Amino acid sequence: MNDMKRPVSIHLRSRQQEASNSELFRGIIEAFGDELELTSSPDEEDSIMEIRTQGTLSCTDDGRIELSYDETELTGMEGSTTTVSFSRENPDVVTMLRWGSVTTTLVFEQGQRHICVYETPIMPFEICIYARSVGNTVTMDGGSITLDYLIEIHGAKAERTLFSLTVTPTDQ
Repeated sequence: MNDMKRPVSIHLRSRQQEASNSELFRGIIEAFGDELELTSSPDEEDSIMEIRTQGTLSCTDDGRIELSYDETELTGMEGSTTTVSFSRENPDVVTMLRWGSVTTTLVFEQGQRHICVYETPIMPFEICIYARSVGNTVTMDGGSITLDYLIEIHGAKAERTLFSLTVTPTDQ
């Protein structure tokens, strides 16, 4: 099969909130992952971001589906390009690759912990990703990816993120 690319409309929605106990990242998250709850104080609210953008959906010869789009000022990563990809044979392991003003590779695999490095203009830092759930229905005809994950910035506070990405081809 030849690489096939198609223009798409992308709707991203992300909700972050401080996790109730970052100690869970230090070895016992597998045992208590389902009990980790979102917490907030009266002064604190969820951070919700919603973006609609355009991108490209492609299927490569090696069986990967890739969705690429440019980041915006709203995400704080203007000047970066993000590619979300997965193998058609294993759609529940999603990789998010960013390069440009911010560079990183994030891996989301349900029930697994992945250590990643975030390169920023100021300095690189290590983060830990623990995916509580990964849902993926994306094909070359569109679909959605949903991620529920915890992110810890090298010993600092942990956040829980609920992320959804909906893809709709624009060439229909």
